[in-house]
Amino acid sequence: MPRSVDEELAIFHVRDGEVADAGSWIYAWLHVEGDRRVVYVGATGLPPGTRVWLHLHDPNPDIGRLAARYPAARNRPLDVVAARLPDDVSRKEAKSNLAARLATEGLLSEHYVGDPPDAAAITSAGEQEVERILSHVREHVSR
Repeated sequence: MPRSVDEELAIFHVRDGEVADAGSWIYAWLHVEGDRRVVYVGATGLPPGTRVWLHLHDPNPDIGRLAARYPAARNRPLDVVAARLPDDVSRKEAKSNLAARLATEGLLSEHYVGDPPDAAAITSAGEQEVERILSHVREHVSR
């Protein structure tokens, strides 16, 4: 099936030395094999592909967080699912909400290396986007 031009052209706006209009995102890293559950939950203001690359390749453990906390990430097949948040939604709150919902549903891997989930963090922050990721993870785990 041919791709449209929009799928093959990306434009990034750089303003004042920063990527502008990249949006806010929440994302979950999933094992592709084995338990197929989530090993990390994050949030970013960068394009998700850029953040994924930094997680794996930046030598600073605060930036290359996944590789620092879960060295197997460099050798295991993983998928990352990301959802863009509306501008008025806090990334931090949506990330906490996603991690808590995943934990509540038993969808975090025994190898989970993200911030500890807190059931008290379940809020409506990014509810639609959290639900979209949860739906994808549920389907992924059940395969």
